[in-house]
Amino acid sequence: MENIKEKIEDKVIDFITAENNGRLIIFKPENSDKDLVIEKRDDYKNKIISLKIYGKEFLNNKSIKKDIKSEKNFYLLFVDFNFVKQNIEDDFWFVSALDFKPILTNKKDFVRFLMEIFEKK
Repeated sequence: MENIKEKIEDKVIDFITAENNGRLIIFKPENSDKDLVIEKRDDYKNKIISLKIYGKEFLNNKSIKKDIKSEKNFYLLFVDFNFVKQNIEDDFWFVSALDFKPILTNKKDFVRFLMEIFEKK
């Protein structure tokens, strides 16, 4: 299971890197309960967006809500992993841990959505 989670994280890194034209830096933090961290390149305010990644089957799992700290700039990403294609599906849920309101988005619009979050902060 951990190997699949790592593949999903790598695929998320790949599509964000491919779509952001060098505007965002994404990495796996060490010694953290977050799976991925995103920073805006040359952001003097040092704002970050943190992600925790789950399979879509966990979206309605109430136990996840108990484990998630309500933090600003912390989001949950629920994705479907296609084992045949070894890739995540195009559409996924992006959920703010602050208010736990899911937003359906896709790979193409996700980087634009991340940039909007940085602009609002």
